[in-house]
Amino acid sequence: MGNAAAPQEPVEVLVLDAHEPSRLGLGLLLQRQAWVRRCLLAGTLERAVALSRRHGPRVAVVDVSNAGPFVAELLDPLRTAHEPVRFVLASRCAREPVAPLGRLGAAGFVAPGSTATAILETVRAAAFDEAAPVSAAALPATEAAALTARERDVLALLVTGATNPEIARELHLGRDSVKKHATAIYRKLGVRNRTEATRHAARLPAGG
Repeated sequence: MGNAAAPQEPVEVLVLDAHEPSRLGLGLLLQRQAWVRRCLLAGTLERAVALSRRHGPRVAVVDVSNAGPFVAELLDPLRTAHEPVRFVLASRCAREPVAPLGRLGAAGFVAPGSTATAILETVRAAAFDEAAPVSAAALPATEAAALTARERDVLALLVTGATNPEIARELHLGRDSVKKHATAIYRKLGVRNRTEATRHAARLPAGG
């Protein structure tokens, strides 16, 4: 008889993203996973370094949308704060990392418009040394452009499975406003409900 796989201990995951709706949405998504003990959120590198030193996360999901060619310089302070940390890079604009992941010391990459499932699989793969999946296609630019900045914020949370009350609380909106934004999103994307919207895309490029 073969030996059963040993249960995986839940891990701590750090999210560094200056774009608050994306940061909160990913935090909600990760915190609901049984394999995540705690999701730490940081909007600045300084905060991320402090959290890394204090909690020693297994994985750091780092938004590199504005890092340009200086991704390595962004990661170095986090690596110094907690040497065993594994990086997953994410971008709201670049469809490929600026350099091979191995050269950057990263375990995975989340492209714009990746589905919630793909994001979770990529982070989990980094946490447990599993094979990383291929990211899903991005939402077409014409559809993303049709949404207002607030609608993109609502959708970024909606696709994580957040309820309307949770979205209202995180974005400081009334529940009726959330419903109106959701209705507008469905109409613009040509979908009927949040399930179809989620299949379209889990994360959108940040609004201007």
